Amino acid sequence: MAALELGTGPRGVLLVPEAGARGKCGWMSYASELAAKGLRVMTFDMPDSVSSSGSGAGPGFGEAGVQTVDTALNRLRADGATAVVLVGASAGATTALAAEESAVADAAPGVTSVVALSADELGDLPAHASTIYVPTLIAVAAGDRYVSISDERQLFDALATPSELKTLDMRPSGSGHGWDLLSDQTFKDKVTAFITTQLATGYTVWGTGPRTVVLSNQSDRDQDSWHAYADHLVAEGYRVAMWDYGTGDPVTALSDLVKALRAQQAGPVFLIGASKGGKTSLVAAAGITPPVTGVVTLSAETVLAPGIDVSTYVKHLTCPLLLVTSAQDGYGSADAAKTFQADQPNLAATLIYPGSDHGTALLTGAEAKAVIADIDDFLKAH
Repeated sequence: MAALELGTGPRGVLLVPEAGARGKCGWMSYASELAAKGLRVMTFDMPDSVSSSGSGAGPGFGEAGVQTVDTALNRLRADGATAVVLVGASAGATTALAAEESAVADAAPGVTSVVALSADELGDLPAHASTIYVPTLIAVAAGDRYVSISDERQLFDALATPSELKTLDMRPSGSGHGWDLLSDQTFKDKVTAFITTQLATGYTVWGTGPRTVVLSNQSDRDQDSWHAYADHLVAEGYRVAMWDYGTGDPVTALSDLVKALRAQQAGPVFLIGASKGGKTSLVAAAGITPPVTGVVTLSAETVLAPGIDVSTYVKHLTCPLLLVTSAQDGYGSADAAKTFQADQPNLAATLIYPGSDHGTALLTGAEAKAVIADIDDFLKAH
């Protein structure tokens, strides 16, 4: 696959090209603008063997196009992107949506959000769009000779994305098709604002189960540290959200994330956190309304920087707690678990395993099988 990557950092954008000879070059100007804003941007050429699918091989560039998008997405993630917005033009827009639909259907990692500019050659995509729930911006110009506004409206209405998280932007006649829509500076600014806003959340969602688990990492890790465990949870039927700390208050960020996830889908929400993430989960859970269904901590200590006494918040919790730690934890989490247990003797359960594993190491170390099984039992029981 011939690809070009610009920019650095964990916030990624994957630009899917239109059909035709321009390929990735059609995105170059916009890719440079996004990279200048601190984003990691990749664009690529569809292989010669892939063509837009007017022949009925599937929406957009067909299944081969979806596989190419998946390959590019995996490369972008391997290079350091932890949250990705998928942006496509024309047949590339339809393929971007089809890739998200395919990822959701297969319970594989999805993308943070999608921008579809003049999605054409829709095929049967509207019939399957009810599995797409990420924030989505669809745009089309009046009088577009390749796709009608009514077709785009049908696709838009079929999305499972909550109404407040999806937009159908009907551009004036003559605005162009696909990436040409970005020639209007005001509209381009709108698209860019959508992308940067979605990436500012810094979270990704895997799976489509009716019960949601939010994973908060320890201070020396990012959301990638959860991937193996997230795969397990998805296989168990959960929707799993992972996120990265920004420069602001992590408790507020986690609370806002739960609010956003609830806006997308109703149902039980569990918080699982490692070390700093465990402390953040306990403090946030005390203020989230309605209350979360349960909290699991891996090696949570008693103080959340800058000097927050976690025990004070634990005393106000009304949901079940599972406090997981190791007997020789070097950061004091075994003693902290005893404190939290005393704070909530009727709601908390404490599990102390042999060894000194800390945080997510409990999920991969010598006691991992037992730890994961015990957490599974807790989630299923509530």
